[in-house]
Amino acid sequence: MVTIKNDVLQVELEPKGAEISKIIGLQDGINYMWKQDPCLWAHSAPILFPIVGALKDGQCRINGKTYKMNQHGFSRNTDYAIDEADDNHVVFHMSQSEATKEMYPFDFDVFITYSLDGNKLVADLRVENNGADEEIYFQIGGHPAFACPFVEGEDVNAYYVEFEKPEYKQRKMINDSRAGMSHETQSLFEGERRFFVRQAMFDHNAIVVKDFESEWVAIKSILHNKSLVFHMKNFDHVGLWTSKHVGGLLAIEPWVGHIDWVDFDGEFKEKESIVTLKQGEKFDAQFIVEINQ
Repeated sequence: MVTIKNDVLQVELEPKGAEISKIIGLQDGINYMWKQDPCLWAHSAPILFPIVGALKDGQCRINGKTYKMNQHGFSRNTDYAIDEADDNHVVFHMSQSEATKEMYPFDFDVFITYSLDGNKLVADLRVENNGADEEIYFQIGGHPAFACPFVEGEDVNAYYVEFEKPEYKQRKMINDSRAGMSHETQSLFEGERRFFVRQAMFDHNAIVVKDFESEWVAIKSILHNKSLVFHMKNFDHVGLWTSKHVGGLLAIEPWVGHIDWVDFDGEFKEKESIVTLKQGEKFDAQFIVEINQ
């Protein structure tokens, strides 16, 4: 466990999965992260790499060879090294190993830097190709799950999701029975910015939106002025997800990529939103959790 702290927030982080465990407001004493109850979901905010979601049939082809990998990849179950740490920031680091080469043949470095800036926790994600004259391919994302409601005992029906700008995007639909992304879409917004948290919206798994207009998505309540504002940079998908029984957690997930299409049969490098890095190149993305107490 690593703890960083300023005058506004105290944040607890786990090296396994480079995961945010708690974000505690020092004014109100509330932990704004999901409490990791294994009855619903035992995680809180692991980093996803080198895939987002599941592979079709749990496997993929890379340069003609078949590899097997569990949902969301191996990052969330890997103990990251700590390259730097002080009261205000920490740098987690993961690179290839014999174990990762069994699932993913490439050489890489992943750096996850968390730092505090007033009422904001800033997460900088960087991937580097450290291989010799070989391109690497990957997807990357976050899976932060927040307390919803913030205050235990409050009615979750009083909480709503707000986007920065009016959205007109279609929702991509996950086909649970075939464990993949269907080609069906469903209207989510018609120029609106807000919707209340209701179980029916998540009956078909996560809400997945590509190329959204907004820079941020917020969780708010009609009961008070507390809010959580989630900022995203260089992600092309956002997923909103809750457990099968609304009440307790709401995840806002910034992704580059998503679960395989139900009929996908291509090489790994042909997956939607795959990132390609040549030797020595870098990829950067960022998300920020802003807490308003």
